[in-house]
Amino acid sequence: MNTTSDELELERVCTNCNYCFLSEPFASDFVICLKDPEFEPYLDEILEEQDFSRCQDLVKQKRFSWEQEACPDFDPMGFSDEDIPLSPELSCAIEQLAKVGNLTSETIQQAIFEDMVDGIDWAKFPVEKYVERLDNAKTPEARKKAVQSFGGLISQKNKAAFNALFSYLKDLPPPTTVEQTHLRIEVLRQLKFTLNFQKKLARLLVKDLFRTPSNNTTRGWYTAVFRFFEDSSADIAVEALAPMLGSPQFSYRIKKRVKNILERPNDYW
Repeated sequence: MNTTSDELELERVCTNCNYCFLSEPFASDFVICLKDPEFEPYLDEILEEQDFSRCQDLVKQKRFSWEQEACPDFDPMGFSDEDIPLSPELSCAIEQLAKVGNLTSETIQQAIFEDMVDGIDWAKFPVEKYVERLDNAKTPEARKKAVQSFGGLISQKNKAAFNALFSYLKDLPPPTTVEQTHLRIEVLRQLKFTLNFQKKLARLLVKDLFRTPSNNTTRGWYTAVFRFFEDSSADIAVEALAPMLGSPQFSYRIKKRVKNILERPNDYW
C-alpha cells in the first residue's frame, strides 16, 4: 500500500495536519497542535501513552475544533509503508477507511494506535514510567490516576506491575486521614485485577490490618479488605484471616465479620 497526501486530496483543515492530535485519549471533539512549543515537555507522554495528566490545564486552554481551517504551517497528513510499518490488519483498516470516505488524520491516528496496542505484549510491558509517575505524584488526584494506570497491566498478568503496586501498598504507613484511606482502597481495587497472586495479596492485607487501628478514618479500608476476602476462594480466606480470630487486637465486631466470612456455606464459595 502506498498512500500519499496528494492522492487523498485532503482538505486544508487541522484534522488533516500531521501536527493535529486529539485533546483527550482515544476520542474527542477537540484537538491540540503538537507544533505548539508549550506542549514540547509533554510530547513523550502524549504520543506514546495518550497521557494528558500533566498538562490538562494547558490542553483546556489550547484545544480547538478539529474542523478549524489550517494555519500556514499546515503539514498535510501523508505516509507510506516506508514511513510507518503497516501490519496486514492496519493496512486493511486504512484501506477500508479510504473506501468509505472516512480517511482523516483522526481516524488514521486511531487505527495506528489500536494496531500498536494489539501488537504489545502487555504481560512483559515495562513499568518504570508508571512507577516514576506514582512516586512523583504530588496531589491526591495525581496519585489516584497514577495508581489506576497499573490496573490494565495487572489484568494482563503483568507481574512487574503487580509487584510495583504491591510494594507501594506494603510501604504505605497506616492511614491517618480519609484521603489516605481512599488511596489505599484505590490501590487494592487495581491489585484485585490479578488472577495469579491473590494469596500473596491476601497475606499482605491481613498483615496491614494488624498494623492499622480500626476507627472512623480507617473503617472504609477494613470494609474494602473484607470485601476482597468475600470474593476470594475459601482456602485463601481461611489461611489469611484465621490469625485475626486469636488476636486480642481486634474487637468483637471485627472478629464477628471475619467469622461470617469463614463460616459461609460451601456452596457460596
